[in-house]
Amino acid sequence: MPETGGTVSVEARIVAALRPFGDPVEKSRLYAAANKRPRRYYTFVVQSLGDAYGDDEPGCERWLVQVHLFAPLAENCIRRTDRTKKALFWAGFTWPSMVDATDQDGQHYVFECETAAGVPELEAE
Repeated sequence: MPETGGTVSVEARIVAALRPFGDPVEKSRLYAAANKRPRRYYTFVVQSLGDAYGDDEPGCERWLVQVHLFAPLAENCIRRTDRTKKALFWAGFTWPSMVDATDQDGQHYVFECETAAGVPELEAE
């Protein structure tokens, strides 16, 4: 995702918020086909859509964010999930909802939040 107008991209904000935990933070597609995954890691997906329309043009771009935390079954992740929510919130996202999608292969927590950004100015060609 390109950065516009000197602002930090949504993806860069996610990485900056979660990297201090010391685990890898990557876009989801990077681990999808990996044969060997890290012991504990984050992946994320973002989607944008126009919002706050006026005169048939969006006033802002709304970003829907999903962050996934994967960890071994034996690990206690209660504090990590709380800290992940706080880190995303402090990075300017809405307070994340969380779904525990853990299965027999490992722990999997899905955090969903949003943010908004200005619409880039485009010049007619």
